[in-house]
Amino acid sequence: MRAFLRTGCALIVATVDDDGEPRASRGWGIGVLSEDPPLVRLLVDADDDATLAQLAGGCTIAITAASVRTLESVQLKGHGRGVEPGTPEDQVRTDQYVEAFFRDIEDTDGTERRLLLRIRPERVAACTVDLVEAFDQTPGPTAGARRPTT
Repeated sequence: MRAFLRTGCALIVATVDDDGEPRASRGWGIGVLSEDPPLVRLLVDADDDATLAQLAGGCTIAITAASVRTLESVQLKGHGRGVEPGTPEDQVRTDQYVEAFFRDIEDTDGTERRLLLRIRPERVAACTVDLVEAFDQTPGPTAGARRPTT
């Protein structure tokens, strides 16, 4: 999974606060910090105040990572540990992620880069996520099956 998460896979982030308020947003890079215990560092738009507020509160989170090219996908579930400003290393990771993600969209869908650049965040924030569960979300007979968290 570590190698898969390093690709430009589409990252959809779903959060829910203690009052049950849901939020869906986009991730801008993810990296495995530890396999035991399973931890990831998720990069999100630093100007998405609603998502940041939920992440800051240690909310429940689901991250779906899906390959634009193959539709291979996995859902990771866990709990956020709060939010911190993105580092220069996080910005490098985001730049690499955006390049791979946008290239996959251009190659498969033909969408022009100039249009894709409109969704790119100016800066990112980081959230460490304690992973609890992982599931195969790839369309087909194994969709929904449990996977190792790392």
